[in-house]
Amino acid sequence: MKTAFMSLLLLLPCGLNAGGAEKKIAEIAGAPGIKNASWGLSVKDAVTGKTVAERAPARNLAPASILKVFTTAAALDKFGPEMTFTTELLYDGTVSNGFLNGNLYIVGGGDPSLGSQLVKGAPPLAEVYKGWAAAVKAAGINVINGAVVGDDAAFESVQPGSWAWEDIGNYYAAQPSALTVNDGLYKLYLKPSDWVGGEPAVLRTEPYLDGLKFENHLKTGPAGSGDEGYIYAFPGQSLAVLRGSIPQGSAEFAIKGALPDPALFAARDFAAYLAKAGINANKKPFRGAPAAGAELRAIARTSSRPLKDVVRVTNKRSFNLYAELLLRHLGGGSPDAGLAAVRAFLAGTGTDVSELDIVDGCGLSTRDTVKAENFTDLLRAVYKKKYFPEFYDSLVFPGDPDATGHLRALGKGTPLEKNLRLKSGSLNGVRAYTGYLKTKKGRLLAFTSIVNEYSAAPSALDKMHEGLLLELYNNN
Repeated sequence: MKTAFMSLLLLLPCGLNAGGAEKKIAEIAGAPGIKNASWGLSVKDAVTGKTVAERAPARNLAPASILKVFTTAAALDKFGPEMTFTTELLYDGTVSNGFLNGNLYIVGGGDPSLGSQLVKGAPPLAEVYKGWAAAVKAAGINVINGAVVGDDAAFESVQPGSWAWEDIGNYYAAQPSALTVNDGLYKLYLKPSDWVGGEPAVLRTEPYLDGLKFENHLKTGPAGSGDEGYIYAFPGQSLAVLRGSIPQGSAEFAIKGALPDPALFAARDFAAYLAKAGINANKKPFRGAPAAGAELRAIARTSSRPLKDVVRVTNKRSFNLYAELLLRHLGGGSPDAGLAAVRAFLAGTGTDVSELDIVDGCGLSTRDTVKAENFTDLLRAVYKKKYFPEFYDSLVFPGDPDATGHLRALGKGTPLEKNLRLKSGSLNGVRAYTGYLKTKKGRLLAFTSIVNEYSAAPSALDKMHEGLLLELYNNN
């Protein structure tokens, strides 16, 4: 045991206080459920670049959702915090005596905040529709001799092929469409069975999804067993398969699914709104684009919330869809070009990209492999950028009311509350943390810890990292 401990010390930089951070690192490395895992740790002074602590900082590991800091930082760097994205309402054909002899197009510009319930200040979808309907009437259109069309041609909207089949139909793996509304999701309401093991009843979806059917294999679990329900569905499919379980204890229980065809949903939903407002179309809504060379006229243009607000939700709520939309903006609509742009951005900050292998912008893929020091080096570079305040504000702090999940509790009730900003990531067997720590002596540290293939309880990993961060806070 002594030999193993001394070997571990050789991995640590000189200058650490004996019995301090290196002891805490050794404790974590040897803990049950961790000792056989792969762990990369990198802690550096954000100002000087001096290494404060490390353990296998160059080991290639799956990063999970901390990958979002690459995408959000690259977006802030390229576009600036105040950048907005535009959705247009256009028509082709002619307007005569109240009739539009043509189609009405909703042209998506990749606005993540369109009708969002997550981005602060974003108007609700009904309010957006109200403004569009008023613009249609102001254009003299009372009847559409054509269709309402959802145009998402600006982006390649497919999900990465390495995302799991188990994930695709669920909200956190939503299709990154250039015409994204309602955060790309719907809620499926179910009535739990009166007995454990019974089949819950499918009640409704909100919003309503025309034509979507469910094959129900869900079971009802005991009260307090949590949301273990999964929706299996491919984009564009009209049949979704329900598996897993939902808990007893409520009259209704909702799980969140990914809109199967976001642009088609937008076209159908707005057409229904127009019909209620007395403006009817005589053809069914569809997803498509204007014919090449068609003469188009603008009825309305709707701007997004500023990019900084989108980045805030992306990092605080670890929202995969927004990261994927930003990746496509970075690539001019192409995810592959977006990945190349992220790589170029990282290289430009001095981050080593020689072994970097990323296939998405959010970290949902298990094929992503990154080094802990890649994140730490990026954080050091971002600290010197003009947009650092907006980036820093997008990271979670202990007790953060705008965050979700386990990270809100880490460091709560300790000195970390006012001195820690963090992004976490988790997949099956992956737990990762990256961010900034202001120490007791006033230093700003950039840190990253990535653990793969662990078997300990995730909450135990959180507690271990809280102890390590407190040690770094007190002794640096």
